[in-house]
Amino acid sequence: MHKILRILLLSFILFSFTSCFELIEDTTLKSDGSGTYKLTVNLSASTPKINSIMVMDSIQGKKVPSKKELQAELNQYTHLLKENDGISNITSSLDTDSWVLKLSLDFKSLTHLKDAIIQVSEKISKEPANDDVKAIVLVHSNNLYKRKIGALMPNQWKEKVKSEEAYQKLHEGKCVFIQRFENEISTASSDLLKISKNRKAAMLQLTPKQIIDQPSLIDYCITTKK
Repeated sequence: MHKILRILLLSFILFSFTSCFELIEDTTLKSDGSGTYKLTVNLSASTPKINSIMVMDSIQGKKVPSKKELQAELNQYTHLLKENDGISNITSSLDTDSWVLKLSLDFKSLTHLKDAIIQVSEKISKEPANDDVKAIVLVHSNNLYKRKIGALMPNQWKEKVKSEEAYQKLHEGKCVFIQRFENEISTASSDLLKISKNRKAAMLQLTPKQIIDQPSLIDYCITTKK
């Protein structure tokens, strides 16, 4: 997750200094394994703080990117995603007035989505993904949805976040993970998951601090009826 947010948003700089934000990951899954993935990162509650950072040349020795540079990075990320097999109908936007980022795409399978994200990250960072990232699980097959993505946050990055002054305020943010299915949900491996009344959607809501302290909270399985 950290590489995606770094590429799409303001890198680690703004994450460290804007404790109040909302991330929504919304995935619609069809029975054949294909689906739609939507990501929204809303920093509007921290607009004054972000704007004050954006007028600076650097902060803590790190260059602050301009709005044009951020848009260029998003455009590059979107363009590279389009080059991957199994990914289509990509749209993205970055509103630098209210600081809301949106990304939407269709995928043939979650494996195609996972591979595309890893490959694009490798191209932009010009570094190969480490074994932990390559070992992440993101699949939907035979009525089973399974995700194991906690490895996207390496210990070195987590320790860096914990050393920042804003770390204790990260309980103010919100991260929401939603999965929607064609068939009813029969079981879910996490007690933290909330199942919709029609049993065709599941939602997990956590704070950024919870995820950093315990990444395994975003790893779970859901089975649906045939």
